[in-house]
Amino acid sequence: MEPTAAQPTIEPIQELSVAEALSLANALHEAGELGPASAIYQRVLELVPEHPDALHFLGMVAHAQGRADEALRLMSRSVELVPDHAVFHNNLGNLMLENERFADADRAYRAALALDRDRPDTLHNYAVLLKALGLYAQAERCLLRAIQIAPDFTDACITLSSVYAQTGRSEEALEHSGKVLKRRPQDARSRGIQSLAYIRLGLLDKAAGVFRDWLAIEPDNPEPAHLLAACTGVGVPVRASDAYVQTVFDTFSKSFDSRLASLEYAAPTQAGEMVAACIGAAAADLAVLDAGCGTGLCAALLRPYAATLEGVDLSAGMLGQARRRGLYDALHQAELTAFMEEHPNRYDLVVSTDALIYFGAIDDALRAAARTLRPAGYLCFTLEALAEDATTDYQLCHHGRYAHSKEYVTTALGEAGLSLVKIEQKSPRRECGEPVAGWLVLARNPVQQAR
Repeated sequence: MEPTAAQPTIEPIQELSVAEALSLANALHEAGELGPASAIYQRVLELVPEHPDALHFLGMVAHAQGRADEALRLMSRSVELVPDHAVFHNNLGNLMLENERFADADRAYRAALALDRDRPDTLHNYAVLLKALGLYAQAERCLLRAIQIAPDFTDACITLSSVYAQTGRSEEALEHSGKVLKRRPQDARSRGIQSLAYIRLGLLDKAAGVFRDWLAIEPDNPEPAHLLAACTGVGVPVRASDAYVQTVFDTFSKSFDSRLASLEYAAPTQAGEMVAACIGAAAADLAVLDAGCGTGLCAALLRPYAATLEGVDLSAGMLGQARRRGLYDALHQAELTAFMEEHPNRYDLVVSTDALIYFGAIDDALRAAARTLRPAGYLCFTLEALAEDATTDYQLCHHGRYAHSKEYVTTALGEAGLSLVKIEQKSPRRECGEPVAGWLVLARNPVQQAR
């Protein structure tokens, strides 16, 4: 980065002490001037090669710039040099948590708390890890302690309300999210928690009120607009908008896998088992598409079948996580229906787990799948299930996902030119301790097709 009038060159630190140079670098770092801060940290390390502060903060810059391996090396070395530095252990724990190295994060946070048991930020960060692991009671204890020490610690209050929401303690979730909204009226996460709590209590009018207030503050935000339609049944779209899908999944991409693990997420395994039962032994000879691939949870199950394995998803954040698995030959940021429509006769197998739950009408997506499949190719997908006595083809549920009737699914497959092989009722996950009803579907393209 070339220096500007607001960004000092490196030469002035020749006239500064190491402490003064680090203070300048820290100020630039906090201001978001990562390039100049990094240059000063590196210059300090040229003068003092194992300076623990320069190593540590240069590691934090590397982390902010997406260089996880370099960040780990630098920050780990700083901890080795100063093993009694609680903040260093805490920051290393944050790095491990973001990279889903949960055992390493646990060790780092425990080390930080052993050195300073009453640091509110470390208690909060450790609670975030415990929550990701589904250890809600332990997370709650850490958060209550953090708030006791620092009563105005808003982030801890948000996380505590989220713990209560995820464990079905809706009244407590409302209490704590309400406290946050008094301090931060525009806090979207707390509005989401509050609305979820109202929905679980059956107070749909209050939930709708939350979404309307949210839209008044952020009129262009697709999340409250979609969820208001889900809550009221007014203006229900035939599918979730691209903007809604991107917003939601970009937000949760880094914590997506751990969140699903806490919900006993089984859709990829179920789809993998159905594919194995119908296709037989994997021979690495198929062109495979993971449609709505997310973070790539299906990749390891599909790779043995694939001569080529491609993924498509709307969310750049999710694709970034999928890329880190190193199992895909290609990843595409696109809407899956359009992508399949634009790539005819390309794949032997298309798998789509929990992507079509953001579609109400699935007709176009199934026609696109039939178009992208080669003759005799297979399509495996999951949906959430409407009750057997449902009188509609699909319904936008209060959580923002669609559920579908069995009759509609089978009819839509036939109209798309696909032959139903099997449809089974399976639960893809649990929510609030209860299994979510779902469909696991396998269909096949005819051997001969008119195109």
